[in-house]
Amino acid sequence: MNSKLAHTAEHIFMRSLQQLVDGISVRKVDHRDTINKVYLKSPKLTLDIIYQAEVMTNRVIEEGREVKEHKFVSIGEAREIFPHMRAYEERISGDVRVIEIDNYDYSACTREHTQKTNECGFFLVTRISKENDQYGIEFLVGKEAQKSALELSMKCIKVARELGASVKTLEATAKNLKKELDIYKKRMVILTENSINSLIPTNKDDKIIYAMIIEMFDDSIVMKKTRDIIKQNNSIVLFMNINSRATVVLACNENLQIDCSVILKSTLNKFGGKGGGKVNFATGSVEIEKAEEVFNALRKELNC
Repeated sequence: MNSKLAHTAEHIFMRSLQQLVDGISVRKVDHRDTINKVYLKSPKLTLDIIYQAEVMTNRVIEEGREVKEHKFVSIGEAREIFPHMRAYEERISGDVRVIEIDNYDYSACTREHTQKTNECGFFLVTRISKENDQYGIEFLVGKEAQKSALELSMKCIKVARELGASVKTLEATAKNLKKELDIYKKRMVILTENSINSLIPTNKDDKIIYAMIIEMFDDSIVMKKTRDIIKQNNSIVLFMNINSRATVVLACNENLQIDCSVILKSTLNKFGGKGGGKVNFATGSVEIEKAEEVFNALRKELNC
């Protein structure tokens, strides 16, 4: 990646953002061989605003505006000429070099830049991360940006085909699918809770035993319900939840002298599975084909 292309394009992009949103400030700019990233702070920044800034940036690039250099003896002198100049004033002392994107952006900067904006070719945002009001925006410039744009376009076409949608309806289709997925997840939670709640335990040697093979249940709810159950004195839980693999949960009340971790680990090792955990709460997994064998072996080990 040519750093002077990337740095010139970043100046244009930041000015474009500042024209769209008040209160944006740059915290850091990172230019490497494989990545260009600007870190900024903004109270209000949306994907639509970033897109608008991309459009504005590419328009300025296409116009081939002149990139000018101005030198001043102090930041104060530079501010007199360019009052809206962007600058990390706390890092500046002595002589100041201001880069002007002809009648568009003014920024105190020591790095190398192009002579004309159209040397940048094309600007493309490739990734956006966010933590509170801090944003990290990665971008490409020139041929790398053009290549990435083509790749992203083809990915959108492929995803649209997989979803049975057009590129124009891809976003709406994805949103609808996410809503449907959320509904199914909620139903799965309810189904898991109801099934475990309806399980009638067996009693043996003063122990209350909850043992069941289940399929396609929500693992997180299985774990939660297990923790609730083993609060009962003398309770033991053995659940085998079959999804892409069979997840095993073996747990017991703390008053029982049972090492669930040792029992589960040793049993699963015999069947090519893996597991472990705490003395009274252990989990593991095994291939689906061996799920029933493992379940029965654990019941035998527990004498239940």
